[in-house]
Amino acid sequence: MPTSKQIRNKDKFTKEHKLKEIQRNLTKKARLKKEYLKTLRKEGYEIPDKKPTPVSRDDIKRLREERTLQGKKKLDEKKEIKKQRKKLQAEHAQEAKNKAEERVKIIEQKEQEREKRTTKMTQKTRTGQPKMGPKIDDMLGKIKSNSLYTE
Repeated sequence: MPTSKQIRNKDKFTKEHKLKEIQRNLTKKARLKKEYLKTLRKEGYEIPDKKPTPVSRDDIKRLREERTLQGKKKLDEKKEIKKQRKKLQAEHAQEAKNKAEERVKIIEQKEQEREKRTTKMTQKTRTGQPKMGPKIDDMLGKIKSNSLYTE
């Protein structure tokens, strides 16, 4: 057995109810507008006049054509924007790829330099003692490259 609330809710979702609601809203808006204009007149303000808009079929056709042209222009603009975005994304991807390749090259160069340095530093004499010449040369190179000592 449905409750009274369920019955009211059921009535709310019918076409007749919605039509009545729309009509009530329209009459309410018209009444409010009429009252607003009356108060404006009483207070001495000018009442905005309704501008007659003579609309012919030719005007309507012209407006529709203009709107379709604007829609087409907008579509063309959107397509251009998409193309530009794709182009920019491709450029950014290419730049990122180039930067990654450069990093790899730099890393390989540094690794080779480290290997050369370690081979120089680990040189030994015939008796197995470490050679001091390359170590001293390395220290001198560090001192010369440091900005404190080159003034």
